[in-house]
Amino acid sequence: NPGPTAAPPGYGTVRDPQGFALAVPDGFTRAYEKPRVYYYSAGKRFRLGIRVRPPQPGGPLAMLREAHRTGPRSYPGYRDGRVTATYHQGHPAALWEFTWDGGAGGGGPRHTYDMSWAEGGRTYDVWISAPVADRAEAKRHFDTALATFQVLRTPATG
Repeated sequence: NPGPTAAPPGYGTVRDPQGFALAVPDGFTRAYEKPRVYYYSAGKRFRLGIRVRPPQPGGPLAMLREAHRTGPRSYPGYRDGRVTATYHQGHPAALWEFTWDGGAGGGGPRHTYDMSWAEGGRTYDVWISAPVADRAEAKRHFDTALATFQVLRTPATG
């Protein structure tokens, strides 16, 4: 079944004003930091982000390969980066995974999982960043967000 699944225990489904729904862990709070939507845990230990944009040249794989190429400029201490072609709910997608040193007040090195795919004339990008020690929990939150993600309407982009 390529469609979204229901939120598991410990998660709640949110219908975001930006035109999508997904399950986020209980207690996470929403912040709109244009052009991205974030759902943060207390203290921003876990940072789940979503961005919706017009189709990108070369599609999701080219977009994330370019992000990987410029990773060292964007993420201090960028390392262990890799981009893999995949599918998300039947749509061509790319997965980007990396570790970096974390920003000021970020609690040290962080690990990021990022999935991008094209659907309905838009590019969707969903990622999570968490302290390296919380990588397994972050992956569970990331996988749950992706498994439950649903486009509700064609959003405005920006």
